[in-house]
Amino acid sequence: MLSSTLLASTASTETTKIFSPPSVTTESSKEAMVLAKQLNGLNAKMYGAYWCSHCYEQKEVFGKEAFSKYLEYVECSKDGVNSQAPLCKAKELPGYPTWEINGKLYPGQQELDELEEVVKSIKMAGE
Repeated sequence: MLSSTLLASTASTETTKIFSPPSVTTESSKEAMVLAKQLNGLNAKMYGAYWCSHCYEQKEVFGKEAFSKYLEYVECSKDGVNSQAPLCKAKELPGYPTWEINGKLYPGQQELDELEEVVKSIKMAGE
């Protein structure tokens, strides 16, 4: 009886482990800040997972200021901090990272100039 109680408490402790993504360490460039602000205006979100190296690299490209002030990150891993796994599943994301910009999905790690082109094309279409 004692061993089953101990086993149950160990199992419940292990299922409650929550993981945070690594901290972004780079400083945001002026270009990254301008783009992040534009993306914010288009209701952009970056879907990712704490364990995803490409997600971390994507955040590093923008820098900590851009992500803390303007960009929304959505954690998709079930055991990640502030997990929104059901939302990610409902979006049927093809992989991580995936950007959602103005309601359209853009999978994969993106360079700043690639995202600038997306922003330009959305603005041109709206004019």
